[in-house]
Amino acid sequence: MYPPEYHVENDKQKSYRVIEECSFATVISKTEDDVIVTQLPLMLDKSRGKKGFLVGHLDRNNPHVPYLTEGSITVIFHGPNTYISPTVYQSSQLPTWNSISVHIKGKVSTLDSNEKVRDSIIHMTDFLEQGEERFVLDKNNQKMAGWLNYIVGFEIEITELVGRFKLSQDKSAEDMQLAKQHLINKSNQGSADLISDLL
Repeated sequence: MYPPEYHVENDKQKSYRVIEECSFATVISKTEDDVIVTQLPLMLDKSRGKKGFLVGHLDRNNPHVPYLTEGSITVIFHGPNTYISPTVYQSSQLPTWNSISVHIKGKVSTLDSNEKVRDSIIHMTDFLEQGEERFVLDKNNQKMAGWLNYIVGFEIEITELVGRFKLSQDKSAEDMQLAKQHLINKSNQGSADLISDLL
């Protein structure tokens, strides 16, 4: 089996946590002779289906749209990841890369009304807004109403949910904790330099 069983996270709630914390997903559909990939945020709805639903929206002109109707789809949520130098470990090891991700397969369909798309955007905004001064998107917002005809909403019924948590589980308890702390430290550093250089 790949990945090895010790890298597979079977606790559904942990995978849900990754989806909610790292909601910017990679969405992959098979076309007639290739694949098409789009990156966008998806919201998790745990109240429906055996494993939940994902809900999102995209520009109607996106070439992915025709492949969002009653077909199979793959989604990847990428969590924290980093290079692990052998110097991180207590014991002698080789270089590696640790990562957290959730891979999903599901059945996709488009939302059948502007009202459902509107409500999904309002829900997404409410979920993503943080801090004391939270923006509230009103359902009667005229700017949003004008954009709804240019947006396609869709939902994915999750049929397969696999947490792929490569976190040095094959190492000693001490080395695993050292790798865990290294991943935390690297994640906290952020990407300020990269963002500054690119913009």
